[in-house]
Amino acid sequence: MLKDKLKKYNIILASGSPRRRELMQMLGLDFTVKTKPTDEVYPDTLPVEEVSEYLSRLKAGAFREEAQADKSLMVIASDTTVAVDGEILGKPADRADAIAMLRKLSGKSHSVFSGVCIMTADRTESFTARTDVWFRELQDQEIEFYVDNYKPFDKAGAYAVQEWIGAAAISRMEGSYYNVVGLPTQMLYVKLCGW
Repeated sequence: MLKDKLKKYNIILASGSPRRRELMQMLGLDFTVKTKPTDEVYPDTLPVEEVSEYLSRLKAGAFREEAQADKSLMVIASDTTVAVDGEILGKPADRADAIAMLRKLSGKSHSVFSGVCIMTADRTESFTARTDVWFRELQDQEIEFYVDNYKPFDKAGAYAVQEWIGAAAISRMEGSYYNVVGLPTQMLYVKLCGW
């Protein structure tokens, strides 16, 4: 089992996301949650599909000194972005912003990218998972119902696939469901098996 294979490591999940914590637990891993403030800034010239991986490397890099000092430390960092028509939709600033984002997603397909970085003292590996998601056409009252009842202000693209909107609005998906939740578990599992 993967847990036994990684028992020599003290694993840190560098994310405050309760969803990522649950997904790591699903993989059967022992870990602690620890975050460090990171300026989530990326070059304007970076292609949208590379932004999440870039940010995950920044988040893991905040622990570089600790990893160099403690060879048993393994840091797993992740970042998820939602992109539609070449535009990245981050976390909404407020209700109006969340509604505007969901209107952009309505009746279209968008891509969810999760970048993951695994770092130890002597090795760093990162990768990106992509899932394409199709929303049916949403009525304004449906969008407002979701925003007012689920408050998706801490979620990229202003929605969580595991909530009402995922059940009511998503007509199709290509790629990992768990990637849309926030962590591409299958890809992470395979990468860690090769560690």
